[in-house]
Amino acid sequence: MIRWKFTFDKDEEEAWLNDWCQKGWAMTKFFFGAVTFAPCQPGEFIYQIDLIPGRFLEANDYEGYVIFMDEMGVEVLQRWGRWVYLRKRAADGPFILYTDAASKIELYRRIRRLFLWALMVEFFCSFSAWSMLLRFPEDMFARGLVGLYIVLIAVVLRAVWRCSWKIQALERQQGQ
Repeated sequence: MIRWKFTFDKDEEEAWLNDWCQKGWAMTKFFFGAVTFAPCQPGEFIYQIDLIPGRFLEANDYEGYVIFMDEMGVEVLQRWGRWVYLRKRAADGPFILYTDAASKIELYRRIRRLFLWALMVEFFCSFSAWSMLLRFPEDMFARGLVGLYIVLIAVVLRAVWRCSWKIQALERQQGQ
């Protein structure tokens, strides 16, 4: 079964995957919003999502990461750039990647940096659409393209804001 879920919030996506697993559907793969599920025992797996340290889309020591996860009984289910989908059998105990505020803050900073990089790319790519719209203001293609860039930029800005909000909440928690 395939379900579409395109979100820019790792916590929301994790909750969604774990809810599906509780209903007896295990994620098997992901590609650009298309999530493939297969039947499983309800609650058989616990899912986590991670952003491996690295630059842009290149992960630092991916092979070492996979080996470490395997030693911990965690399956690296899917990789998309530095974004990885992980699962562990629920029978093997709890599965929480980041247990303290400092490590969670660092994770959200990595995610925010990735979104800021994507925002810059979108912003610079939109220049040609804006230029086309200024030269041909009645062109429906140019209008649509500018509209698409505005939506994409707004979505990524929202993701940046949410990461910043989570970082601030964790920093307040850490200071208590």
